[in-house]
Amino acid sequence: MDLQKNWPGILEVLGNARQSNRFFSIATVDADGNPHVTPIGHVFFRDDMTGYYFDAYSKAMPKNFEHNRRICLMGVNSGTGFWLKSLFRGQFDSAPAVRLFGEVGEARDATAEEVEKLQKRIGITSRLKGHQLIWSDLDRVRDMRFDGFSPATYPAMCDGLWQ
Repeated sequence: MDLQKNWPGILEVLGNARQSNRFFSIATVDADGNPHVTPIGHVFFRDDMTGYYFDAYSKAMPKNFEHNRRICLMGVNSGTGFWLKSLFRGQFDSAPAVRLFGEVGEARDATAEEVEKLQKRIGITSRLKGHQLIWSDLDRVRDMRFDGFSPATYPAMCDGLWQ
């Protein structure tokens, strides 16, 4: 399947996943070949099959990137209404999940625009103690470039969703 052709549909699935979960799972591989999955909450996607995430707390991911920059990012729409409606109808209106394959770049300073997007997303919690404790110093990002994808599919219920 063609990543570029399916990118608009992938972005729709990722948007639904962000709304229902608030995070994405990013898998990396350590030096011994062991997989490591990290939940990352502040992931943003662009129209050109790239994205970025705020690189703040994971200790394993940067270490894994020293020898292997490949990632698998997965977004799952876990909304109860979405699943109940789909199960009732016996058909998904949109894909329930998607995996993106790609590579990450070096950590870099976030641009003013990237910080603004983050602040807009988390602004509702700005007066809470936890907000200050965990999100007050997010200023580093890593770019992601995607080169492939794999939708999660279920027999019959996902027919016709991907081209």
